[in-house]
Amino acid sequence: MKFNVIAEFNNIVLSHKKCLKENDFHQFINGLYQAEGTMGAYFPKKDSLRLAYYFSIGQNYSLEALDVLLNLPKILGVGRVTLEFNEKDQPHIRYRVSNTKEIFNKIVPYFSLLYGQKRKDISTLKRIYVLSSNSLEYTKSDNIFECELIHLVYCINPWGQKRNISLTEKLTMFNCSLSTFYNLEIEENCNLPSKLFIIGLFLGDGSISWVFDSPPSRWPRFHVKLIFNFAAQNSNLQLLNYIAKVMDLKPQITRSKAGMYGLQYTGETVFKVIMPFLTKYKNWLFWRIDKFIIAQKIITIIKNKEHLTKDGLKSIVHLLYTIPNQYKKPKEYWINLIDKHIWK
Repeated sequence: MKFNVIAEFNNIVLSHKKCLKENDFHQFINGLYQAEGTMGAYFPKKDSLRLAYYFSIGQNYSLEALDVLLNLPKILGVGRVTLEFNEKDQPHIRYRVSNTKEIFNKIVPYFSLLYGQKRKDISTLKRIYVLSSNSLEYTKSDNIFECELIHLVYCINPWGQKRNISLTEKLTMFNCSLSTFYNLEIEENCNLPSKLFIIGLFLGDGSISWVFDSPPSRWPRFHVKLIFNFAAQNSNLQLLNYIAKVMDLKPQITRSKAGMYGLQYTGETVFKVIMPFLTKYKNWLFWRIDKFIIAQKIITIIKNKEHLTKDGLKSIVHLLYTIPNQYKKPKEYWINLIDKHIWK
């Protein structure tokens, strides 16, 4: 399996041709980066202030995801897409750029449509670059330069992976104290996102899910509900409100137990607003197209009131279980329950 994926990956990389409109792709990939990308700087050595910069955007391996990411090195002329495997040999692809000049000359200007923390990370990275480029102007007798540089490096991507050494430990090494003084204030992006940006964000952080149940209070009726979530964000409520405005919807913002915010809809809103929107941009759904098609089929069954029949309900169950899931009950449980129901 692993060797087959490697061979497939290499063949596609060699034969890939850019086929997406650059302006449309620019909007879309900024949205995907808003959900899935990282950019920043780090200290390769614990006892040094020498910096390395990075840019990365990744996805679980699929032909569709690979086709999308391979457009980036062709359009930008920098970086490359790599194939990785985790400890379970599950494949993952990632577009990376690590050359400092390429990041600041190509990547930073291209990813200019971001919001919230991602936008702040870019502004912070620019300040870090200015500091490190002019480090010789600072006297060795004071540590103002060291303090600001360390604080700024550590404030990028605050919800990302843990660093090898904590902020406090790094500050102590250079006789610096912890401070909130270096938290940069930035001008927020007040422009409404484009619909292709929203599609990109949805592919990264959004979801289509279903509730299929037969609660005792409703027996012998079965309950089928489609839930659509545009995106999961740590604290970027502004972007979620902007999305609702673009879609001409009332912002229905939810918060998960993990503290993530989402813009979530169900019922007629999904049928009348969101599914037509996804239909218009279905050529951009890539690795979500299968779920979208299944949602279309289930909605058709419901609209035709076939879900009120035994065969219609069974069709819904079969469709739902073609989607990778973590359902608590096996498909056979629902099929047997439907068969036991007395149909009029």
